[in-house]
Amino acid sequence: MNVALRAGTRRGLTEFGISLRTPGDVLFIVLGVVVVGVVLFLLRDAEVATGVPTAWFVIPSVLTIQLAFISTYGLASVVVTEREDGTLLRARALPAGVPTYAIGVTVRTLAELVCTVVPTLVIAAIALGGGFGLDPLGAAFVLGVLVLGTVALTPLGIVLGTLFRNPRSVGGWGFLILGAIAFASGLIQPISTLPPWVQPIGLALPLYWIGHALRSAFLPAEFGAIEATGAWQPGLAVAIVAAWAVVALLLAPRLLRRVARRETGSAIEARRQAALRRA
Repeated sequence: MNVALRAGTRRGLTEFGISLRTPGDVLFIVLGVVVVGVVLFLLRDAEVATGVPTAWFVIPSVLTIQLAFISTYGLASVVVTEREDGTLLRARALPAGVPTYAIGVTVRTLAELVCTVVPTLVIAAIALGGGFGLDPLGAAFVLGVLVLGTVALTPLGIVLGTLFRNPRSVGGWGFLILGAIAFASGLIQPISTLPPWVQPIGLALPLYWIGHALRSAFLPAEFGAIEATGAWQPGLAVAIVAAWAVVALLLAPRLLRRVARRETGSAIEARRQAALRRA
């Protein structure tokens, strides 16, 4: 396992470095951060309650959506692409290849999250002309929740990556699925205002609890009344996300191993030819 951990970490950081040298990937991050900064700047004087800026309500949802997008949609795109080009098949042939691959994609996802969230928080602080009301302990709590959330959502990204046949299909259906999950998890509007049949779906997924934990760090205690729990429950939220993260660490290599077993040279060649025809 130590070999897989070292090799996977090295692989993930190497792939992240390559991504940083890809203009399209960098532009995508920059545009996303700029859009968030503009929105927060326009909201800089708005308040949802006396002394509570609207931006403090928006930032947790933005961070959670960024986390979900990178850990599910982004990871699914990577898995589909690397199924298509044979990377996953080659990983199966190496000693500890699949665990190494799983650790690698998780490390890469964490690095991408840091590269997205840190500039977002910096530009948000500039747009708002100050901080977010977080003390050092609160900031550490937010970062810890984001890391746990990334690990917890990894299997969902892998599952999406196994469901679609090519990267283009991820761009369509994957985006719709992620949007539906975000809506059910109360990231677009408070979960307590959603239809009763939707709320259990959101509560069963880690995304709601990630958002709940982040909101508890940014918002006053009275705002917990609009949550499904009726009050802030950061300890419960962290425990649920941590449980999902543990399950994810156990499940992700098994999911990838199962997908890799189904890969063959002929299947990869057929997908390559199909990709050439699409091009």
